Amino acid sequence: MDLRPADPDEVGQKLMNGLKNPNPQTSLAWAMKLKKTLRLGNKTDPYQPAELIHRVSRRIQLLLVKLNWSYVIQTKFLDNLSEDDEVMSKASELGILTIMPVITPGAESDREVLERGRTTPIDVRLKLIESWIRRGWNVGVNGEPFIPGYHTPGMFRDMLKRLKAAGVRSYNTYNLHMNDHVAKRFVEIGLDLERIWEHNQDKIWRPIQRDLCNIAAEEGMVLGCPDFVNVNPDWRARSNTCCGITVPNPSRYNAHFWRHLVQKGVDRDGVLAKTWEGIGDKAQGERIVMGDGTCDFFTLRDAGL
Repeated sequence: MDLRPADPDEVGQKLMNGLKNPNPQTSLAWAMKLKKTLRLGNKTDPYQPAELIHRVSRRIQLLLVKLNWSYVIQTKFLDNLSEDDEVMSKASELGILTIMPVITPGAESDREVLERGRTTPIDVRLKLIESWIRRGWNVGVNGEPFIPGYHTPGMFRDMLKRLKAAGVRSYNTYNLHMNDHVAKRFVEIGLDLERIWEHNQDKIWRPIQRDLCNIAAEEGMVLGCPDFVNVNPDWRARSNTCCGITVPNPSRYNAHFWRHLVQKGVDRDGVLAKTWEGIGDKAQGERIVMGDGTCDFFTLRDAGL
């Protein structure tokens, strides 16, 4: 929940202390003790222009390489990321690097309308992605969010075709997280907020997402699909994260793994036993897996499993 800029030295100390912790008590402490794969870019883009001045993300990458700690970089500023080619090369040699560029389904239109033209041009992103894949680096593209009522399945298919041409074999989709800030921003840029709101509800979104899953299957793409309730119960994940990428050491106590194990015929108690590592809310996880009606979240039974 920390909102201040990252201090690489402090990050490094916390990670090293976490590895040495003899008695982890929290989810975060267990995640560090087990050296779970980290993602740079969950909260804010780690390679926005300020990075070229302060080099916070480079220093953190160097730290993770030193610790041999696997990590994912999520960014829309691929030209800035390429400044750190040397450290990424080392990380790739160690097998700890995954790059997850962000390209939403509207491509160039999204860059101008949603990203205000400040990010790396789409054609440059695709060229850099292609070059990294040719070098044997682990790359998967994040397409979040698919904005129902704004993006279309046709845009989605066109994006997959462009990604395939660049050598990409995995993409991620998820619908919009609507909040006050997002609503205000959409109004400011002239989008049809009412239409987007309506299409974001399950009644309309559910068949759209199933279409996206079918399109990905037709195009032969691995699709990351965290919204496990809205997809067909028979749909199967093909990666070890809900983002459609396979990383060295994922956390496993989550609906992505639970769904996959249930589909394989593992009993529900066995699902929980196989995935609990001290990371997450154990009781909440049990309610989601068991679907006993006492959970505020969607459960596996809501997904038809």
